[in-house]
Amino acid sequence: MDRSKAIDGIRKGFRAIAIAFVVATLIPVLLGLLLSVPTARVFSLIVSTLLLQANAAFVGVGLGLHPAFILAVMTFVELGIVLAIYEILDVFAEQSERVRRFTKSTEAKMERYPILQRYGAVTLIILPALPVIGLYTSVVIGWLLRWSKLQSIFFVTLGWILVTGFLLLVALGLVRVVF
Repeated sequence: MDRSKAIDGIRKGFRAIAIAFVVATLIPVLLGLLLSVPTARVFSLIVSTLLLQANAAFVGVGLGLHPAFILAVMTFVELGIVLAIYEILDVFAEQSERVRRFTKSTEAKMERYPILQRYGAVTLIILPALPVIGLYTSVVIGWLLRWSKLQSIFFVTLGWILVTGFLLLVALGLVRVVF
């Protein structure tokens, strides 16, 4: 591997970390400071979101946070992580011949299904709600299938807001789920 390519990969890796830090951590903390929410509670919600994904809504309610604040923080965390994952995947594609071959193979297979290429990103709405797939895998699927980055981010985020909003309603007792 060429040295300048490695340095570029490291630079882009740090960029992904910076994006995740600013969007997923710094903005929620500043929002918490602006709204006089204790920083420890904000950090608890951020870490819970990273670990529990949309189920962190229950943690936020348990911490006594306002539902709109919970939704905002969780959405910033989701967006920061999604953007960082896209950056990291792009670095892997640039740095690894194996990943490039795999994505080219996937693109060739996708050409046989033009409807998936055109409307596929819309399916990303439901993936954040699925326990096995969840948020992180939905980003990889959108990237791997080479769907529009902007559309994929939009639909993953929309799905995230919908599932988080629903779980907030459940956590608040406004919706009862019977199993």
